Amino acid sequence: MIRFVAATAAIAVAVLSAGAASASEFRVAYGDLDLASSEGAARFDLRVGRAARAACATGSPLADARCQGQFRAEATRLLPDGPRAEYARARGGRIVVRTPTDQS
Repeated sequence: MIRFVAATAAIAVAVLSAGAASASEFRVAYGDLDLASSEGAARFDLRVGRAARAACATGSPLADARCQGQFRAEATRLLPDGPRAEYARARGGRIVVRTPTDQS
């Protein structure tokens, strides 16, 4: 289970692994980035991706990919309105998150 909480100039992400008794928290700082620029948005993407990989290391490629997609989508959703709008404009007005689908 993944629980996300927004914080000032950082996104705090709490990850609780299924069956695990403890939670881990991941913070993604964005206050130092200009999310209105393509460079700032790309650096935010790198930070979120790094945190997503650390949070979603289950050992199962499909489960990891799903978790990482959810992590990225939720981290972007939790940006405050102003920075989220700037990020979306820097990304060409759309935010794309690739999430694998179950082909079974």
